[in-house]
Amino acid sequence: MEGKTKAAIRIAAASSDGVTIDRHFGHADVFSILETTADGASFTEVERRTVSPPCQHGHHEADAMQAVVAALGDCQYVLAEAIGRVAAAHLAASGITPLETEDTMTIAAAAEDVLAYERRQRRLHSTPFRGQNQTS
Repeated sequence: MEGKTKAAIRIAAASSDGVTIDRHFGHADVFSILETTADGASFTEVERRTVSPPCQHGHHEADAMQAVVAALGDCQYVLAEAIGRVAAAHLAASGITPLETEDTMTIAAAAEDVLAYERRQRRLHSTPFRGQNQTS
């Protein structure tokens, strides 16, 4: 039986320079979009995506928030220096996992952490529980 091809994971990182995660989600006007390689072992930047920031002087524009979430809809994770509760709820409701970084972190380091997490999750979900009834 042929092995299933794993779906690529897409990560959006709020970054002003394409190197560091240095933007609050609501203030970000550009996201670096990363995609895992076919084997899921590494990633590559596939584009820089420009959006209109949904936060304007402490006020969130609902339409702008929905537009940013929709623009990142092909991503499984969004990485930002900070993400407010409202934005995190919008992302999560769309099936996107919002993650805040500690301090200013490089995109590469944060993406490696996400890939390590994904590998652990795959391993956990692919290993049957030894006490599990195998006849059911």
